[in-house]
Amino acid sequence: MKRTLLEVFCGLAALVLMVSYHHQIARLEEHQADITVLERKVDKASASARDFDQMRQDILAQTEGRMKALETQLAAAKEGSDRAKTIAEELHYAKSEVATLRSQVSSEYERTKALVDAYITEVRIKEKDAATRLAVAQDAIAKLAGQLYRDPSELTRTMLLPTVQLNGDDTVGSGTLVFSGENPKSNKVETYVLTSYHVVRNILADTPRAAQQGFDVTVYLPSERLVLKGHMVANQPKIDAALVKLDTDRLMPYVANVLPRTETDQVKVWDPVCAVGCPLGNDPVPSHGEVSSLHNELNGANYWMVNAPTYFGNSGGGIYRTDTNQLIGVFSKIYTHGKGTPVVVPHMGLCTPMELVYDWLAAEKLEHLLQSNSVPRIDLSGLATPPK
Repeated sequence: MKRTLLEVFCGLAALVLMVSYHHQIARLEEHQADITVLERKVDKASASARDFDQMRQDILAQTEGRMKALETQLAAAKEGSDRAKTIAEELHYAKSEVATLRSQVSSEYERTKALVDAYITEVRIKEKDAATRLAVAQDAIAKLAGQLYRDPSELTRTMLLPTVQLNGDDTVGSGTLVFSGENPKSNKVETYVLTSYHVVRNILADTPRAAQQGFDVTVYLPSERLVLKGHMVANQPKIDAALVKLDTDRLMPYVANVLPRTETDQVKVWDPVCAVGCPLGNDPVPSHGEVSSLHNELNGANYWMVNAPTYFGNSGGGIYRTDTNQLIGVFSKIYTHGKGTPVVVPHMGLCTPMELVYDWLAAEKLEHLLQSNSVPRIDLSGLATPPK
């Protein structure tokens, strides 16, 4: 009788817990904190199920002990006596009870385990969904904030001023200052520009003296314009990238913040970008667009496509993320249509991803020249409720 009452009580308790779980799971979209509480209740329910199973095991052990005692008494009693008959009946009942209890232990354990596992799975799914939607909301708000609170002076400092112009007799191109600092070996200031290989190649082809004397590189500062000589010190034609060292010991105050290598895989199609360069020999100008494609193989290398308007002279200039102002690529090529008099397609440009630049400079043992800092996102941890 006690065992039956215990089973009824535990069954009702489990039912109440499961109903409670169902209602709490339905409110997860409104109360993210409920997930942790619910997980604790599931763990507690699992522990209760284990305790209940232990009770059954104890009852089973007691019944089996009583059954063995009855078998001993039956062996000692005189066969055919009233006492022997009574013991035999009790023994038969005990065996039946043990068989039933064993069956119940097995079925109840499996059923409880299945219920608990199912609710744990549902909790995990709800938790993952809520976390995903919260991350999407954080990213969307961060981008929106970047658009609403753009500081013109900050944009100029981080994207326009690191941009330089490269000139030959009949060639113009762009580049980006990526390093200006003291070389610990020589204790002298060194400054480097990242650009496209074909820009330097064309300058050297149409300006023969540039191979020895260097070519003109214009650096734009807020109150002055410097025209310095530059020499190519490393190049990788396969990815259309080159590194130019400037002939100056002056520290340049503005260099690009390059997207950290560990974050290069975070760039996605639709990400807003800003292309900065010197089209047709103009001073640096920005144009805005988006990442159009991440897969454009050309000459064995993969380029990204952007739809920010670009033109001749943008080659070698920077492609930046507009939400963080980080340099993510080097503008390389622009699409043209037709053979005789090709028509430029300004919204279809290819750029060399920084991931390839990192690999190249690492092989050249020059990776330290890329100045990289992660840009913190807006902290939305105070939001109590994820978006519906």
